[in-house]
Order: sequence, then C-alpha cells, then structure tokens
Amino acid sequence: MFASTLSAELAKRIGSQVEVALDDSLFEGILLSVSGDLIVIIQNSGYGPSVNLTISIPSINFIRLPQAA
Repeated sequence: MFASTLSAELAKRIGSQVEVALDDSLFEGILLSVSGDLIVIIQNSGYGPSVNLTISIPSINFIRLPQAA
C-alpha cells in the first residue's frame, strides 16, 4: 500500500530534483517518470551525456526532494 501512495506522490513531483537512496548507493537527478513500481531519473554529471536510470520503488530506502536555495 505504501508503494502505491509513494508512486502517487512522486507522480506529482515529475520534473523535480530528487535524491534516491538504495541499500548501497545514492543517486541524484531529475525525476523523469513514475510508472507502476518503477521510477526513472535522469542523471547529468556535467561531464558527458545524461543517463536515464530506472529504479524499482520497493528497493528505495528513502527519497529526498531538495529545496531550491
């Protein structure tokens, strides 16, 4: 149930900057899409092409939505 609530909330935040923590890594990028149990973020390191990363919602430990300064 929580995963469906989380995906509904994230769907409202498409286009926002996000930080997504998994068990062993942290990813930063822009939330591109939410579909079922998957989210897609686009990462841009500034040194090459952007990378789309698909993450399973059940594998997420936490998501942070940094505020603009």
